[in-house]
Amino acid sequence: MKRKLLIGGVVVALALSAIGAYVWQSQAAARTTTASVQTTMVRRGSLAATVSAAGNVSAVNQIAVAFQTSGVVAQINTTVGALVKKDQVLMELDSTDLNLALRSAQTNLASAQANYEQTTTELNFAMRNAQSNIVSVKASLDAAKAQNAQNPNSLIIARAALDKATVTLQQAQGEYDKIAWRADVGMSSQAATLQQATIDYQVALANFKTTEVTINDTALKQAQTQYDSAQVALEQAQKNLTTTLRTAQASLDNSKLALEQARRNLDKAKVVAPFDGVVAAVNYSVGDSAGSSAAVTVVDLAHLQIKVTVAEVDVEKVKVGNPAQVALDALTGKTYNAQVSSVSPTGAVTQGVVNYPVLLELTDADNAIKPGMTANLTIEVERRDNVLLIPTRAVRTQGNQRIVTVQKDGQAIPTRVTTGLSNDSSVEIMSGLQEGDVVVVQQTTTRTGNVPSGMGIPGMGGPGGPPP
Repeated sequence: MKRKLLIGGVVVALALSAIGAYVWQSQAAARTTTASVQTTMVRRGSLAATVSAAGNVSAVNQIAVAFQTSGVVAQINTTVGALVKKDQVLMELDSTDLNLALRSAQTNLASAQANYEQTTTELNFAMRNAQSNIVSVKASLDAAKAQNAQNPNSLIIARAALDKATVTLQQAQGEYDKIAWRADVGMSSQAATLQQATIDYQVALANFKTTEVTINDTALKQAQTQYDSAQVALEQAQKNLTTTLRTAQASLDNSKLALEQARRNLDKAKVVAPFDGVVAAVNYSVGDSAGSSAAVTVVDLAHLQIKVTVAEVDVEKVKVGNPAQVALDALTGKTYNAQVSSVSPTGAVTQGVVNYPVLLELTDADNAIKPGMTANLTIEVERRDNVLLIPTRAVRTQGNQRIVTVQKDGQAIPTRVTTGLSNDSSVEIMSGLQEGDVVVVQQTTTRTGNVPSGMGIPGMGGPGGPPP
């Protein structure tokens, strides 16, 4: 009896041992995993930090042109979609009255011009006559002055002759007086000498008086008077020339202004293209009454822009001149280039979010792009060339440190690094790594083995199984 019990105990023990071993092996198999490590090599390259934004295309230049006066539309010279050149006439009002006013102004200007030229000719002629007259009178005055300059010499000569004749007469009288007592004195030579001396004296006296009269003649005064009168006439001619010419010039200037105003009035009745572009809208038909509202809208499709909004956290990064890549919803598969042209200094709050308007100009726009198209932009705000790069997901943060796992000689070595510029895919390594180093990008764990569906043991039924 004891032997049977011993054998039974051994059998139970062996069975329990087998069950335990089987369970342990099954659980161990279920827990088996395989570690997979993805690595990459540190390389040199270019890295750009970007800001994403979206907006709509618009023309840099888009102007709705209106008439500058009111009237009836008489002629339309364009259609929507037409290419136009700067200053091309696109639409005109009825300008019959304006053309008449223009022709009248032209006629008045021609008349004023002719009057000015005739007045100038006549006044110049009168001026030349006055100048010629004063030259002639001046010559007469100079001659009279020259004659007067010579007369004092004649008077001196006449005075000397008179003085000599006086002395001779006195001497003759003295000689005559010496023999005056003689009865035949009248027949004497002294009497004859006295008589001749008396005659010579009288002649010298008469000549002296004649010379004095000549010097006091009014010829010089008359010449001076004529010269003064001629000078006054010349001055008056100059005044007349200045005054009359000013009047004629003012009339001519007024006629020119009237003509210019008539031309401007005629231009106001026309709508012209403000620049080279495409007609986007024609708002009148022939016969319509036109006022100050837009007549024609012209857009410049050669210069397109995109207005986007940038969040306040990114706006400080965006600078004028930053390049951008543009993708248009309507033009799948094509990418265009743009450049930031302005960044607004003031933002707008929408639902508690502050955004800043940013304007970019397309630099390689083509005819496929139309105003209004939706655009998605990637603005490059910073760029680094020839720098060390690794994937962003290879860097992890521990406190204030950046850690990268370097794989070297079969070992995984945590390494502290200094990072610089980064974007969603790559990060710049400024220190801690060298070109060619291998770093761990990602480590994944894969389970192997299956958990059994039952606890069966060979030769034995599992739980709930049939008996042996």
